[in-house]
Amino acid sequence: MSNQAKGHIHFVGIGGSSMSGLAEISLKQGYTVSGSDRSDSDKLRALESKGITVYPFHSADNITDDVSLVVYTLAVPLDNPELTEAFNRNIPVIERGVYLGQLCSFYKYPVAVAGTHGKTSTTSMLSSILLSANVNPAIHIGGFFPRIGSNVLPADGEYFVTEACEYHANFLNLRPYGEIILNIEAEHLDYYKDLNHILDSFTEFASYCPPDGFLVVCADDENAMRVAASAKTNVITYSVNDSSATFSAANVNKNGANCSYTLCHKEQPLIDITLKVPGSHNVSNSLAAAAAAYQLGCSAKDIKDGLEAFNGTGRRFEKKGEYNGAVVIDDYAHHPTEIQATLSAARAVAGDNKIYAIFQPHTYSRAIAFLNDFPVALKEADCVIVTDIFSAREKDPGTVSGKSMAALFSEYGLNALHMSDFDEIAQKIRTLAKQGDIVITLGAGDVNQIIAKIIS
Repeated sequence: MSNQAKGHIHFVGIGGSSMSGLAEISLKQGYTVSGSDRSDSDKLRALESKGITVYPFHSADNITDDVSLVVYTLAVPLDNPELTEAFNRNIPVIERGVYLGQLCSFYKYPVAVAGTHGKTSTTSMLSSILLSANVNPAIHIGGFFPRIGSNVLPADGEYFVTEACEYHANFLNLRPYGEIILNIEAEHLDYYKDLNHILDSFTEFASYCPPDGFLVVCADDENAMRVAASAKTNVITYSVNDSSATFSAANVNKNGANCSYTLCHKEQPLIDITLKVPGSHNVSNSLAAAAAAYQLGCSAKDIKDGLEAFNGTGRRFEKKGEYNGAVVIDDYAHHPTEIQATLSAARAVAGDNKIYAIFQPHTYSRAIAFLNDFPVALKEADCVIVTDIFSAREKDPGTVSGKSMAALFSEYGLNALHMSDFDEIAQKIRTLAKQGDIVITLGAGDVNQIIAKIIS
């Protein structure tokens, strides 16, 4: 069957990490694929090289006569000219999360990784194990995974591994065979009313696991365990603190850039693991991945090989280079819990050397909701440079700013200052950083653009 015979799918906002991945998987499944974005990018050029028609602009003319389905992301307004044209032509239009759910249904064993933090790393770890087990998994990740050289791996086997994003309850479009719930905290409060609203969504998500499937849940997270209590499937627990969990870690050594431990199953030693990524949060993530892989039939050797082949993912404690002997790292952390875990890992690597954190608050709603949590999360840093707030999809309410946040952090006793110009921030770091120090950018916006200015 030709691609044209199967249908033509157009992606509005195709340059996004999830959308580009869905486009590639759709192409692999035999569809004709096209897409558009606001501007040109390396991602668009990469998609074009694979045979996808891309437009670095939005226009009604991009909806050609043969388009049979239009997929859009929530970042695209409903008055977008391409969506308007599709509506006028009565072409079916669906949101990204709905389409991801439809893709999942093509696979016998779809596994969805959910949680407030750690989704990208855990999805990548599980994917690495399945790759080592040679089961030909299709992979859909929210960040760059070096082992596959992309954020997506199209495949036509029985396994599909994907992140399950809770934003706008998108993960409720999925019907997985297996789920991982890493943790549940207040987040995305521009959509959710409160934590109870979030818990209700996760409870519904957990209920979608079939009786013959499985739910892997973190025993160290009270909210995750609360959600799992009503699940009608096989519940598998994991813990870095409780040896009575189904999967646990013994003899943990998390000093330095690597972490090692003995993987235990039902309190019995299974195999020794040495991770190439630092931090107790990554030990926890690896336990979740190991538990899910075990349920999918992977051997202890597969788990060891996969986890030890994992070198991290893009923008997750990613080493970008050095300046004057200081290691420069980029991290996507933007929630207080993520920031605290990341800086704890940085401290394990830096030892007594300095940590210089460049923090870009992400969205005004998050800055307001966690205003007093951020200084606690940032306390491991010897110096915190706060940039202007990255607004993303939000308008400035006029009640909080990078400058006011830096002043508050100083009141908490942090060595904090506000700087808005990226060139000036880079120059400041170049005067401070010394051999053995760590410079780390923190945020989900464009703060990582400073790195090139530091190490150039």
